[in-house]
Amino acid sequence: MGSIKKHFNNASLKNKLFSIILLNVIIILFCSLCGNYLCTRMYNELLFKTIAGNLSVSSYSISEKLQNIETISSSLIADQAVQEQLTALKESDDAIVRNNANRTLNTILLSHFASLKSSGAAYISLYNDAFSNCTNWALLSKTDPEMIRAARENAEHMRGGVTWNYRGRGDYLLLTRSILKIDNLSFSNLGSLVIAVDLDQAVRASNQASALFNGSEYIITDQDNQVIYASSALSDGDAEYFMSNSTKPYQLLTSNGHTYFTVIGNLPRFEYRYISLIPFDSIDQSLKLALGLMVLGLILGFLLVVLLSTRLIRYIVGQFNSLITKMQAFREDKLPLPMEENEYSLREDELGKLHQQFDQMAGRIQTLVKVNYVNEILTKDARLKALESQINPHFLYNTLESINSIAKMHGNTTITQMVSALGNLLRATLSHEEPLVSLSYELELVESYMTIQKVRFEDRLIYEIHRNPLLTDVSIPPLTIQPLVENAIHYGMEEMTDECRILVDTLLADGTVTIQVKNQGSYFEPGLLEKLEKKEKQPNGFGIGLLNINQRIKILFGDAYGLTLYNEGSYAVASITLPYETKGDADV
Repeated sequence: MGSIKKHFNNASLKNKLFSIILLNVIIILFCSLCGNYLCTRMYNELLFKTIAGNLSVSSYSISEKLQNIETISSSLIADQAVQEQLTALKESDDAIVRNNANRTLNTILLSHFASLKSSGAAYISLYNDAFSNCTNWALLSKTDPEMIRAARENAEHMRGGVTWNYRGRGDYLLLTRSILKIDNLSFSNLGSLVIAVDLDQAVRASNQASALFNGSEYIITDQDNQVIYASSALSDGDAEYFMSNSTKPYQLLTSNGHTYFTVIGNLPRFEYRYISLIPFDSIDQSLKLALGLMVLGLILGFLLVVLLSTRLIRYIVGQFNSLITKMQAFREDKLPLPMEENEYSLREDELGKLHQQFDQMAGRIQTLVKVNYVNEILTKDARLKALESQINPHFLYNTLESINSIAKMHGNTTITQMVSALGNLLRATLSHEEPLVSLSYELELVESYMTIQKVRFEDRLIYEIHRNPLLTDVSIPPLTIQPLVENAIHYGMEEMTDECRILVDTLLADGTVTIQVKNQGSYFEPGLLEKLEKKEKQPNGFGIGLLNINQRIKILFGDAYGLTLYNEGSYAVASITLPYETKGDADV
Protein backbone atom coordinates (compact mmCIF):
# COMPACT_ATOMS: atom_id res chain seq x y z
CA MET A 1 0.00 0.00 0.00
CA GLY A 2 2.87 2.34 0.86
CA SER A 3 4.61 1.69 -2.48
CA ILE A 4 1.39 2.46 -4.37
CA LYS A 5 1.03 5.74 -2.46
CA LYS A 6 4.67 6.63 -3.18
CA HIS A 7 4.29 5.80 -6.87
CA PHE A 8 1.10 7.88 -7.03
CA ASN A 9 2.79 10.86 -5.35
CA ASN A 10 5.71 10.76 -7.79
CA ALA A 11 3.47 10.43 -10.87
CA SER A 12 2.85 13.40 -13.11
CA LEU A 13 -0.32 15.45 -12.75
CA LYS A 14 -1.60 14.01 -16.03
CA ASN A 15 -1.18 10.40 -14.84
CA LYS A 16 -2.77 11.19 -11.45
CA LEU A 17 -5.90 12.63 -13.03
CA PHE A 18 -6.08 9.84 -15.59
CA SER A 19 -5.73 7.14 -12.88
CA ILE A 20 -8.59 8.61 -10.84
CA ILE A 21 -10.92 8.80 -13.86
CA LEU A 22 -9.94 5.33 -15.11
CA LEU A 23 -10.60 3.77 -11.69
CA ASN A 24 -14.07 5.34 -11.55
CA VAL A 25 -14.88 4.19 -15.09
CA ILE A 26 -13.79 0.60 -14.34
CA ILE A 27 -15.99 0.49 -11.21
CA ILE A 28 -18.99 1.81 -13.17
CA LEU A 29 -18.32 -0.66 -16.00
CA PHE A 30 -18.13 -3.60 -13.58
CA CYS A 31 -21.40 -2.60 -11.89
CA SER A 32 -23.04 -2.19 -15.32
CA LEU A 33 -21.97 -5.68 -16.44
CA CYS A 34 -23.27 -7.25 -13.19
CA GLY A 35 -26.58 -5.42 -13.54
CA ASN A 36 -26.78 -6.44 -17.20
CA TYR A 37 -26.21 -10.10 -16.26
CA LEU A 38 -29.03 -10.06 -13.71
CA CYS A 39 -31.37 -8.22 -16.08
CA THR A 40 -30.57 -10.69 -18.86
CA ARG A 41 -31.48 -13.67 -16.68
CA MET A 42 -34.75 -12.07 -15.62
CA TYR A 43 -35.49 -11.11 -19.20
CA ASN A 44 -34.81 -14.64 -20.48
CA GLU A 45 -37.14 -16.15 -17.85
CA LEU A 46 -39.86 -13.69 -18.78
CA LEU A 47 -39.26 -14.36 -22.46
CA PHE A 48 -39.59 -18.14 -21.95
CA LYS A 49 -42.88 -17.72 -20.12
CA THR A 50 -44.19 -15.36 -22.80
CA ILE A 51 -43.24 -17.73 -25.63
CA ALA A 52 -44.73 -20.71 -23.78
CA GLY A 53 -47.99 -18.85 -23.20
CA ASN A 54 -48.10 -17.72 -26.82
CA LEU A 55 -47.48 -21.22 -28.14
CA SER A 56 -50.18 -22.61 -25.84
CA VAL A 57 -52.68 -20.28 -27.49
CA SER A 58 -52.25 -22.18 -30.75
CA SER A 59 -53.49 -25.37 -29.04
CA TYR A 60 -56.76 -23.61 -28.18
CA SER A 61 -57.05 -22.47 -31.79
CA ILE A 62 -56.58 -26.04 -33.09
CA SER A 63 -59.10 -27.35 -30.55
CA GLU A 64 -61.63 -24.70 -31.62
CA LYS A 65 -61.22 -25.71 -35.26
CA LEU A 66 -61.87 -29.37 -34.45
CA GLN A 67 -64.88 -28.45 -32.29
CA ASN A 68 -66.21 -26.28 -35.10
CA ILE A 69 -66.01 -29.27 -37.42
CA GLU A 70 -67.93 -31.39 -34.90
CA THR A 71 -70.59 -28.69 -34.53
CA ILE A 72 -71.11 -28.31 -38.27
CA SER A 73 -71.21 -32.08 -38.70
CA SER A 74 -74.04 -32.20 -36.15
CA SER A 75 -76.01 -29.56 -38.02
CA LEU A 76 -75.33 -31.36 -41.34
CA ILE A 77 -76.60 -34.79 -40.27
CA ALA A 78 -79.64 -33.15 -38.67
CA ASP A 79 -80.36 -31.02 -41.72
CA GLN A 80 -83.97 -31.63 -42.79
CA ALA A 81 -83.10 -31.60 -46.48
CA VAL A 82 -80.39 -34.22 -45.93
CA GLN A 83 -82.81 -36.35 -43.95
CA GLU A 84 -85.48 -36.05 -46.65
CA GLN A 85 -83.16 -36.87 -49.55
CA LEU A 86 -81.53 -39.83 -47.84
CA THR A 87 -84.96 -41.14 -46.80
CA ALA A 88 -86.20 -40.82 -50.39
CA LEU A 89 -83.15 -42.73 -51.64
CA LYS A 90 -83.74 -45.46 -49.09
CA GLU A 91 -87.44 -45.86 -49.91
CA SER A 92 -87.41 -45.35 -53.71
CA ASP A 93 -85.64 -46.92 -56.66
CA ASP A 94 -86.79 -44.24 -59.13
CA ALA A 95 -83.87 -42.89 -61.19
CA ILE A 96 -85.33 -39.37 -61.29
CA VAL A 97 -85.67 -39.31 -57.50
CA ARG A 98 -82.08 -40.46 -57.16
CA ASN A 99 -80.75 -37.84 -59.60
CA ASN A 100 -82.61 -35.04 -57.80
CA ALA A 101 -81.35 -36.32 -54.47
CA ASN A 102 -77.79 -36.46 -55.79
CA ARG A 103 -77.90 -32.82 -56.95
CA THR A 104 -79.51 -31.63 -53.72
CA LEU A 105 -76.99 -33.44 -51.51
CA ASN A 106 -74.05 -32.07 -53.53
CA THR A 107 -75.39 -28.53 -53.07
CA ILE A 108 -75.82 -29.03 -49.32
CA LEU A 109 -72.35 -30.47 -48.91
CA LEU A 110 -70.75 -27.61 -50.82
CA SER A 111 -72.59 -25.00 -48.73
CA HIS A 112 -71.42 -26.61 -45.48
CA PHE A 113 -67.88 -27.11 -46.81
CA ALA A 114 -67.48 -23.36 -47.32
CA SER A 115 -67.82 -22.83 -43.55
CA LEU A 116 -65.52 -25.78 -42.76
CA LYS A 117 -62.66 -24.84 -45.06
CA SER A 118 -61.21 -22.26 -42.65
CA SER A 119 -61.08 -24.95 -39.97
CA GLY A 120 -58.80 -27.15 -42.09
CA ALA A 121 -61.40 -29.45 -43.72
CA ALA A 122 -60.08 -31.00 -46.95
CA TYR A 123 -63.37 -32.48 -48.18
CA ILE A 124 -66.77 -33.81 -47.08
CA SER A 125 -68.10 -37.10 -48.34
CA LEU A 126 -71.54 -38.63 -47.81
CA TYR A 127 -72.26 -42.33 -48.28
CA ASN A 128 -75.63 -44.08 -48.71
CA ASP A 129 -76.83 -47.37 -50.14
CA ALA A 130 -77.35 -45.93 -53.63
CA PHE A 131 -74.24 -43.79 -54.24
CA SER A 132 -71.83 -41.39 -52.52
CA ASN A 133 -71.30 -37.61 -52.70
CA CYS A 134 -68.06 -35.65 -52.21
CA THR A 135 -66.89 -32.02 -52.40
CA ASN A 136 -63.46 -33.00 -53.79
CA TRP A 137 -63.23 -36.34 -55.55
CA ALA A 138 -59.50 -35.84 -56.33
CA LEU A 139 -58.58 -35.66 -52.64
CA LEU A 140 -60.95 -38.50 -51.81
CA SER A 141 -59.22 -40.72 -54.36
CA LYS A 142 -55.88 -40.12 -52.55
CA THR A 143 -57.33 -41.36 -49.24
CA ASP A 144 -56.86 -45.04 -48.43
CA PRO A 145 -60.28 -46.76 -49.00
CA GLU A 146 -59.49 -49.21 -46.22
CA MET A 147 -59.07 -46.31 -43.78
CA ILE A 148 -62.44 -44.87 -44.85
CA ARG A 149 -64.11 -48.27 -44.50
CA ALA A 150 -62.75 -48.73 -40.97
CA ALA A 151 -63.85 -45.22 -40.03
CA ARG A 152 -67.41 -45.87 -41.26
CA GLU A 153 -67.54 -49.09 -39.25
CA ASN A 154 -66.47 -47.18 -36.12
CA ALA A 155 -69.24 -44.65 -36.78
CA GLU A 156 -71.89 -47.38 -36.99
CA HIS A 157 -71.00 -48.55 -33.47
CA MET A 158 -71.38 -44.97 -32.15
CA ARG A 159 -74.98 -44.65 -33.48
CA GLY A 160 -74.61 -41.03 -34.62
CA GLY A 161 -71.86 -40.04 -32.21
CA VAL A 162 -68.60 -38.43 -33.31
CA THR A 163 -65.65 -40.68 -34.04
CA TRP A 164 -62.16 -39.41 -34.91
CA ASN A 165 -60.07 -41.81 -36.97
CA TYR A 166 -56.40 -41.67 -37.86
CA ARG A 167 -53.67 -44.02 -38.93
CA GLY A 168 -50.43 -42.00 -38.82
CA ARG A 169 -48.74 -38.79 -39.93
CA GLY A 170 -49.33 -37.89 -43.55
CA ASP A 171 -52.93 -39.11 -43.59
CA TYR A 172 -56.09 -37.11 -43.01
CA LEU A 173 -57.77 -37.04 -39.62
CA LEU A 174 -61.24 -38.39 -40.40
CA LEU A 175 -64.42 -37.39 -38.54
CA THR A 176 -67.16 -39.99 -39.20
CA ARG A 177 -70.79 -40.09 -38.05
CA SER A 178 -73.70 -42.28 -38.90
CA ILE A 179 -76.77 -40.44 -40.24
CA LEU A 180 -79.89 -41.80 -38.54
CA LYS A 181 -83.48 -41.19 -39.51
CA ILE A 182 -85.05 -39.12 -36.76
CA ASP A 183 -88.68 -38.95 -37.88
CA ASN A 184 -91.29 -40.67 -35.68
CA LEU A 185 -88.61 -41.77 -33.23
CA SER A 186 -87.12 -43.98 -35.92
CA PHE A 187 -83.33 -44.33 -35.83
CA SER A 188 -82.69 -46.40 -38.90
CA ASN A 189 -79.32 -45.87 -40.61
CA LEU A 190 -79.56 -43.59 -43.67
CA GLY A 191 -75.84 -43.29 -44.45
CA SER A 192 -72.42 -42.16 -43.22
CA LEU A 193 -70.81 -38.71 -43.07
CA VAL A 194 -67.02 -38.43 -43.46
CA ILE A 195 -65.12 -35.12 -43.02
CA ALA A 196 -61.40 -35.25 -43.82
CA VAL A 197 -59.37 -32.77 -41.80
CA ASP A 198 -56.00 -31.57 -43.09
CA LEU A 199 -54.17 -31.10 -39.78
CA ASP A 200 -51.21 -29.42 -41.48
CA GLN A 201 -53.48 -26.66 -42.77
CA ALA A 202 -55.21 -26.29 -39.40
CA VAL A 203 -51.93 -26.15 -37.50
CA ARG A 204 -50.31 -23.65 -39.87
CA ALA A 205 -53.38 -21.39 -39.69
CA SER A 206 -53.34 -21.55 -35.90
CA ASN A 207 -49.61 -20.82 -35.69
CA GLN A 208 -49.88 -17.87 -38.07
CA ALA A 209 -52.64 -16.38 -35.96
CA SER A 210 -50.96 -16.84 -32.59
CA ALA A 211 -47.26 -17.63 -32.90
CA LEU A 212 -44.83 -14.99 -31.70
CA PHE A 213 -42.00 -16.34 -33.85
CA ASN A 214 -41.93 -17.74 -37.37
CA GLY A 215 -40.91 -21.32 -38.10
CA SER A 216 -42.77 -23.02 -35.26
CA GLU A 217 -43.31 -26.79 -35.58
CA TYR A 218 -46.04 -29.03 -34.14
CA ILE A 219 -46.47 -32.62 -33.03
CA ILE A 220 -49.83 -34.17 -32.02
CA THR A 221 -50.07 -37.63 -30.47
CA ASP A 222 -52.76 -39.73 -28.89
CA GLN A 223 -52.68 -41.12 -25.34
CA ASP A 224 -50.50 -44.01 -26.49
CA ASN A 225 -47.92 -41.59 -27.96
CA GLN A 226 -48.85 -42.62 -31.50
CA VAL A 227 -48.08 -39.70 -33.82
CA ILE A 228 -51.21 -38.28 -35.36
CA TYR A 229 -49.52 -35.28 -36.89
CA ALA A 230 -45.98 -33.89 -37.18
CA SER A 231 -44.82 -30.91 -39.20
CA SER A 232 -43.17 -31.81 -42.49
CA ALA A 233 -39.85 -30.31 -41.33
CA LEU A 234 -39.62 -32.97 -38.60
CA SER A 235 -38.53 -36.50 -39.36
CA ASP A 236 -39.95 -39.54 -37.58
CA GLY A 237 -36.78 -39.66 -35.50
CA ASP A 238 -37.15 -36.01 -34.52
CA ALA A 239 -40.76 -36.53 -33.51
CA GLU A 240 -39.82 -39.58 -31.43
CA TYR A 241 -36.96 -37.63 -29.78
CA PHE A 242 -39.12 -34.70 -28.77
CA MET A 243 -41.94 -36.95 -27.50
CA SER A 244 -39.52 -38.95 -25.35
CA ASN A 245 -37.58 -36.00 -23.91
CA SER A 246 -40.30 -33.40 -23.35
CA THR A 247 -40.75 -33.78 -19.60
CA LYS A 248 -41.46 -30.20 -18.53
CA PRO A 249 -44.21 -27.75 -19.49
CA TYR A 250 -41.55 -25.79 -21.38
CA GLN A 251 -37.83 -26.36 -21.87
CA LEU A 252 -34.92 -26.15 -24.32
CA LEU A 253 -33.96 -29.29 -26.27
CA THR A 254 -31.10 -29.78 -28.72
CA SER A 255 -31.44 -31.95 -31.81
CA ASN A 256 -29.13 -32.24 -34.83
CA GLY A 257 -27.04 -29.34 -33.65
CA HIS A 258 -30.03 -26.99 -33.33
CA THR A 259 -31.73 -25.78 -30.16
CA TYR A 260 -35.54 -25.78 -29.89
CA PHE A 261 -37.88 -24.25 -27.34
CA THR A 262 -40.61 -26.82 -26.63
CA VAL A 263 -44.00 -26.49 -24.94
CA ILE A 264 -46.02 -29.60 -24.08
CA GLY A 265 -49.70 -29.86 -23.16
CA ASN A 266 -53.09 -31.36 -24.02
CA LEU A 267 -55.52 -30.12 -26.64
CA PRO A 268 -58.51 -28.70 -24.72
CA ARG A 269 -61.57 -31.02 -24.80
CA PHE A 270 -59.65 -33.69 -26.73
CA GLU A 271 -57.62 -36.60 -25.53
CA TYR A 272 -54.69 -35.56 -27.66
CA ARG A 273 -51.27 -34.43 -26.52
CA TYR A 274 -49.38 -31.72 -28.37
CA ILE A 275 -45.76 -30.58 -28.47
CA SER A 276 -45.19 -27.12 -29.90
CA LEU A 277 -41.62 -26.09 -30.64
CA ILE A 278 -39.80 -23.25 -32.33
CA PRO A 279 -36.16 -23.10 -33.51
CA PHE A 280 -34.39 -21.22 -30.74
CA ASP A 281 -31.29 -20.51 -32.81
CA SER A 282 -32.70 -17.26 -34.20
CA ILE A 283 -33.92 -16.17 -30.77
CA ASP A 284 -30.58 -17.09 -29.26
CA GLN A 285 -28.84 -15.09 -31.97
CA SER A 286 -31.14 -12.16 -31.25
CA LEU A 287 -30.37 -12.38 -27.55
CA LYS A 288 -26.66 -12.67 -28.22
CA LEU A 289 -26.87 -9.76 -30.67
CA ALA A 290 -28.68 -7.64 -28.08
CA LEU A 291 -26.12 -8.63 -25.45
CA GLY A 292 -23.28 -7.96 -27.87
CA LEU A 293 -24.67 -4.54 -28.77
CA MET A 294 -25.04 -3.74 -25.07
CA VAL A 295 -21.47 -4.80 -24.35
CA LEU A 296 -20.30 -2.91 -27.43
CA GLY A 297 -22.14 0.15 -26.19
CA LEU A 298 -20.41 -0.16 -22.81
CA ILE A 299 -17.03 -0.58 -24.47
CA LEU A 300 -17.63 2.38 -26.78
CA GLY A 301 -18.80 4.39 -23.78
CA PHE A 302 -15.65 3.36 -21.92
CA LEU A 303 -13.45 4.38 -24.85
CA LEU A 304 -15.37 7.64 -25.25
CA VAL A 305 -14.93 8.46 -21.54
CA VAL A 306 -11.22 7.65 -21.77
CA LEU A 307 -10.87 9.77 -24.93
CA LEU A 308 -12.74 12.75 -23.50
CA SER A 309 -10.91 12.41 -20.19
CA THR A 310 -7.58 12.28 -21.99
CA ARG A 311 -8.40 15.41 -23.96
CA LEU A 312 -9.64 17.20 -20.86
CA ILE A 313 -6.60 16.18 -18.86
CA ARG A 314 -4.33 17.23 -21.72
CA TYR A 315 -6.12 20.57 -21.83
CA ILE A 316 -5.69 21.17 -18.07
CA VAL A 317 -2.11 19.91 -17.94
CA GLY A 318 -1.32 21.91 -21.06
CA GLN A 319 -2.13 25.08 -19.15
CA PHE A 320 0.35 24.10 -16.44
CA ASN A 321 2.91 23.26 -19.14
CA SER A 322 2.30 26.68 -20.69
CA LEU A 323 3.14 28.33 -17.40
CA ILE A 324 6.25 26.15 -17.02
CA THR A 325 7.33 27.02 -20.56
CA LYS A 326 6.99 30.73 -19.81
CA MET A 327 9.03 30.30 -16.65
CA GLN A 328 11.78 28.44 -18.49
CA ALA A 329 11.86 31.06 -21.22
CA PHE A 330 12.02 33.81 -18.61
CA ARG A 331 14.86 32.02 -16.82
CA GLU A 332 16.81 31.72 -20.10
CA ASP A 333 16.24 35.44 -20.88
CA LYS A 334 14.14 34.62 -23.95
CA LEU A 335 12.11 37.75 -24.43
CA PRO A 336 9.38 38.30 -25.29
CA LEU A 337 7.75 35.28 -23.62
CA PRO A 338 6.01 32.62 -25.76
CA MET A 339 2.48 33.51 -26.91
CA GLU A 340 -0.29 31.40 -25.37
CA GLU A 341 -3.56 30.28 -26.93
CA ASN A 342 -5.68 30.70 -23.78
CA GLU A 343 -6.52 34.19 -22.51
CA TYR A 344 -5.91 34.12 -18.76
CA SER A 345 -6.46 37.80 -17.98
CA LEU A 346 -10.21 37.35 -17.48
CA ARG A 347 -10.16 33.95 -15.80
CA GLU A 348 -10.85 33.59 -12.08
CA ASP A 349 -9.69 30.02 -11.47
CA GLU A 350 -6.42 29.03 -9.83
CA LEU A 351 -4.61 28.55 -13.14
CA GLY A 352 -5.77 31.91 -14.39
CA LYS A 353 -4.50 33.67 -11.28
CA LEU A 354 -1.12 31.92 -11.53
CA HIS A 355 -0.73 33.05 -15.13
CA GLN A 356 -1.88 36.59 -14.29
CA GLN A 357 0.63 36.97 -11.44
CA PHE A 358 3.50 35.63 -13.52
CA ASP A 359 2.57 37.74 -16.54
CA GLN A 360 2.46 40.89 -14.43
CA MET A 361 5.89 40.16 -13.00
CA ALA A 362 7.38 39.29 -16.38
CA GLY A 363 5.69 42.31 -17.97
CA ARG A 364 7.40 44.75 -15.64
CA ILE A 365 10.78 43.25 -16.40
CA GLN A 366 10.08 43.19 -20.15
CA THR A 367 9.19 46.88 -20.06
CA LEU A 368 12.57 47.73 -18.61
CA VAL A 369 14.34 45.60 -21.22
CA LYS A 370 12.44 47.18 -24.12
CA VAL A 371 13.20 50.71 -22.97
CA ASN A 372 16.95 50.13 -22.82
CA TYR A 373 17.66 47.54 -25.49
CA VAL A 374 14.84 46.33 -27.69
CA ASN A 375 13.77 49.77 -28.83
CA GLU A 376 17.24 50.42 -30.21
CA ILE A 377 17.16 47.17 -32.19
CA LEU A 378 13.70 47.96 -33.58
CA THR A 379 14.86 51.41 -34.70
CA LYS A 380 17.72 49.94 -36.71
CA ASP A 381 15.39 47.34 -38.22
CA ALA A 382 12.92 50.04 -39.25
CA ARG A 383 15.62 51.93 -41.09
CA LEU A 384 16.61 48.79 -43.00
CA LYS A 385 12.99 48.10 -44.02
CA ALA A 386 12.64 51.70 -45.25
CA LEU A 387 15.59 51.18 -47.57
CA GLU A 388 14.21 47.87 -48.84
CA SER A 389 10.78 49.35 -49.56
CA GLN A 390 12.31 51.78 -52.07
CA ILE A 391 12.93 48.85 -54.38
CA ASN A 392 9.58 47.75 -55.83
CA PRO A 393 8.10 46.41 -59.07
CA HIS A 394 7.45 49.92 -60.38
CA PHE A 395 11.20 50.59 -60.42
CA LEU A 396 11.65 47.45 -62.55
CA TYR A 397 8.81 48.49 -64.93
CA ASN A 398 10.31 51.98 -65.34
CA THR A 399 13.71 50.49 -66.11
CA LEU A 400 12.22 48.25 -68.82
CA GLU A 401 10.39 51.25 -70.32
CA SER A 402 13.70 53.17 -70.48
CA ILE A 403 15.36 50.26 -72.29
CA ASN A 404 12.39 50.06 -74.64
CA SER A 405 12.65 53.79 -75.46
CA ILE A 406 16.37 53.56 -76.22
CA ALA A 407 15.76 50.52 -78.46
CA LYS A 408 13.06 52.41 -80.38
CA MET A 409 15.40 55.41 -80.85
CA HIS A 410 18.02 53.14 -82.42
CA GLY A 411 15.39 51.27 -84.49
CA ASN A 412 16.04 47.87 -82.87
CA THR A 413 12.57 46.29 -83.14
CA THR A 414 13.75 42.93 -81.78
CA ILE A 415 14.77 44.41 -78.43
CA THR A 416 11.55 46.44 -78.39
CA GLN A 417 9.44 43.30 -78.84
CA MET A 418 11.37 41.37 -76.18
CA VAL A 419 11.19 44.22 -73.64
CA SER A 420 7.44 44.74 -74.21
CA ALA A 421 6.76 41.03 -73.93
CA LEU A 422 8.89 40.76 -70.77
CA GLY A 423 7.08 43.74 -69.25
CA ASN A 424 3.69 42.11 -69.89
CA LEU A 425 4.85 38.88 -68.24
CA LEU A 426 6.22 40.71 -65.20
CA ARG A 427 3.02 42.69 -64.72
CA ALA A 428 0.99 39.45 -64.88
CA THR A 429 3.20 37.62 -62.38
CA LEU A 430 3.81 40.47 -59.92
CA SER A 431 0.72 42.65 -59.92
CA HIS A 432 -2.30 40.45 -60.74
CA GLU A 433 -4.16 39.57 -57.52
CA GLU A 434 -7.45 38.15 -58.90
CA PRO A 435 -8.05 34.35 -58.76
CA LEU A 436 -9.49 34.26 -62.31
CA VAL A 437 -8.73 36.06 -65.59
CA SER A 438 -10.25 35.87 -69.05
CA LEU A 439 -8.95 33.36 -71.57
CA SER A 440 -8.08 36.18 -73.98
CA TYR A 441 -5.86 37.79 -71.32
CA GLU A 442 -4.12 34.49 -70.63
CA LEU A 443 -3.51 33.91 -74.36
CA GLU A 444 -1.98 37.40 -74.65
CA LEU A 445 0.56 36.40 -71.98
CA VAL A 446 1.29 33.23 -73.95
CA GLU A 447 1.75 35.39 -77.06
CA SER A 448 4.22 37.62 -75.16
CA TYR A 449 6.15 34.59 -73.93
CA MET A 450 6.24 33.11 -77.45
CA THR A 451 7.58 36.43 -78.76
CA ILE A 452 10.58 36.21 -76.44
CA GLN A 453 11.23 32.54 -77.27
CA LYS A 454 10.84 33.20 -81.01
CA VAL A 455 13.68 35.71 -80.84
CA ARG A 456 15.76 33.12 -78.99
CA PHE A 457 15.15 30.10 -81.24
CA GLU A 458 14.32 31.96 -84.49
CA ASP A 459 13.04 29.66 -87.25
CA ARG A 460 13.48 26.49 -85.19
CA LEU A 461 10.38 27.40 -83.20
CA ILE A 462 7.00 27.34 -84.98
CA TYR A 463 3.86 28.00 -82.97
CA GLU A 464 0.17 28.52 -83.65
CA ILE A 465 -2.51 29.83 -81.28
CA HIS A 466 -6.07 29.00 -82.38
CA ARG A 467 -8.51 31.30 -80.61
CA ASN A 468 -12.19 30.38 -80.49
CA PRO A 469 -14.14 33.70 -80.59
CA LEU A 470 -16.85 32.16 -78.36
CA LEU A 471 -14.32 31.63 -75.56
CA THR A 472 -12.86 35.14 -75.28
CA ASP A 473 -14.38 35.87 -71.85
CA VAL A 474 -14.15 32.35 -70.37
CA SER A 475 -12.65 32.41 -66.85
CA ILE A 476 -9.32 30.66 -66.21
CA PRO A 477 -6.81 30.78 -63.34
CA PRO A 478 -3.89 33.12 -64.21
CA LEU A 479 -0.60 31.65 -65.43
CA THR A 480 -2.19 28.31 -66.32
CA ILE A 481 -1.33 27.99 -70.03
CA GLN A 482 2.07 29.75 -70.06
CA PRO A 483 3.83 27.12 -67.82
CA LEU A 484 2.56 24.36 -70.15
CA VAL A 485 3.90 26.23 -73.18
CA GLU A 486 7.21 26.77 -71.38
CA ASN A 487 7.42 23.03 -70.68
CA ALA A 488 6.59 22.24 -74.32
CA ILE A 489 9.36 24.53 -75.59
CA HIS A 490 11.89 23.22 -73.04
CA TYR A 491 11.41 19.52 -73.74
CA GLY A 492 10.55 19.94 -77.42
CA MET A 493 13.64 21.96 -78.28
CA GLU A 494 15.79 19.80 -76.01
CA GLU A 495 14.94 16.60 -77.92
CA MET A 496 14.85 18.06 -81.47
CA THR A 497 17.71 19.58 -83.40
CA ASP A 498 15.45 20.79 -86.19
CA GLU A 499 12.31 22.83 -85.88
CA CYS A 500 9.74 22.30 -83.08
CA ARG A 501 6.04 22.85 -83.67
CA ILE A 502 3.79 23.98 -80.79
CA LEU A 503 0.01 24.27 -81.10
CA VAL A 504 -2.42 25.90 -78.66
CA ASP A 505 -6.08 24.96 -79.38
CA THR A 506 -9.20 26.27 -77.61
CA LEU A 507 -12.30 24.08 -77.99
CA LEU A 508 -15.92 24.10 -76.74
CA ALA A 509 -18.18 21.03 -76.52
CA ASP A 510 -21.24 20.33 -74.34
CA GLY A 511 -20.56 23.23 -71.99
CA THR A 512 -16.95 22.17 -71.39
CA VAL A 513 -13.96 24.25 -72.47
CA THR A 514 -10.84 22.34 -73.53
CA ILE A 515 -7.44 24.01 -73.97
CA GLN A 516 -4.75 21.83 -75.52
CA VAL A 517 -1.03 22.56 -75.64
CA LYS A 518 0.66 20.21 -78.15
CA ASN A 519 4.32 19.92 -79.01
CA GLN A 520 6.50 17.70 -81.14
CA GLY A 521 9.69 16.13 -79.93
CA SER A 522 8.76 15.00 -76.40
CA TYR A 523 6.75 12.22 -74.76
CA PHE A 524 4.68 12.05 -71.57
CA GLU A 525 5.30 9.03 -69.36
CA PRO A 526 2.04 7.02 -68.93
CA GLY A 527 0.22 7.98 -65.75
CA LEU A 528 2.71 10.76 -65.01
CA LEU A 529 0.25 13.03 -63.21
CA GLU A 530 -1.12 10.19 -61.05
CA LYS A 531 2.41 9.13 -60.11
CA LEU A 532 3.24 12.70 -59.11
CA GLU A 533 0.08 12.93 -56.96
CA LYS A 534 0.78 9.60 -55.25
CA LYS A 535 4.47 10.58 -54.82
CA GLU A 536 5.54 7.49 -56.74
CA LYS A 537 7.64 9.92 -58.77
CA GLN A 538 9.35 12.90 -57.19
CA PRO A 539 7.80 16.18 -58.53
CA ASN A 540 11.11 17.86 -59.30
CA GLY A 541 11.30 20.77 -61.70
CA PHE A 542 8.22 21.16 -63.87
CA GLY A 543 6.40 18.32 -62.08
CA ILE A 544 5.58 20.73 -59.26
CA GLY A 545 4.07 23.11 -61.82
CA LEU A 546 1.85 20.36 -63.26
CA LEU A 547 0.49 19.49 -59.82
CA ASN A 548 -0.05 23.18 -59.06
CA ILE A 549 -2.08 23.75 -62.23
CA ASN A 550 -4.21 20.63 -61.70
CA GLN A 551 -4.91 21.41 -58.03
CA ARG A 552 -5.80 25.07 -58.68
CA ILE A 553 -8.35 24.10 -61.35
CA LYS A 554 -9.94 21.42 -59.13
CA ILE A 555 -10.15 23.78 -56.14
CA LEU A 556 -11.79 26.55 -58.21
CA PHE A 557 -14.13 24.45 -60.41
CA GLY A 558 -14.44 20.96 -58.87
CA ASP A 559 -13.00 17.46 -59.34
CA ALA A 560 -14.70 17.04 -62.73
CA TYR A 561 -12.15 19.44 -64.27
CA GLY A 562 -8.38 19.64 -64.30
CA LEU A 563 -5.24 18.73 -66.25
CA THR A 564 -4.72 15.61 -68.37
CA LEU A 565 -1.43 14.46 -69.95
CA TYR A 566 -1.33 12.04 -72.86
CA ASN A 567 0.34 11.39 -76.24
CA GLU A 568 -1.39 11.73 -79.61
CA GLY A 569 0.58 10.61 -82.63
CA SER A 570 3.87 12.56 -82.70
CA TYR A 571 2.54 15.17 -80.24
CA ALA A 572 2.72 15.30 -76.46
CA VAL A 573 -0.57 16.85 -75.32
CA ALA A 574 -1.32 18.74 -72.10
CA SER A 575 -5.11 19.21 -71.99
CA ILE A 576 -6.99 21.53 -69.59
CA THR A 577 -10.76 21.17 -69.06
CA LEU A 578 -12.82 24.01 -67.59
CA PRO A 579 -16.54 24.82 -67.25
CA TYR A 580 -17.96 27.37 -69.65
CA GLU A 581 -18.09 30.31 -67.23
CA THR A 582 -17.36 33.96 -67.89
CA LYS A 583 -15.73 36.28 -65.37
CA GLY A 584 -19.11 37.50 -64.10
CA ASP A 585 -20.48 33.96 -63.66
CA ALA A 586 -17.39 32.90 -61.73
CA ASP A 587 -17.69 35.85 -59.35
CA VAL A 588 -21.29 34.93 -58.60
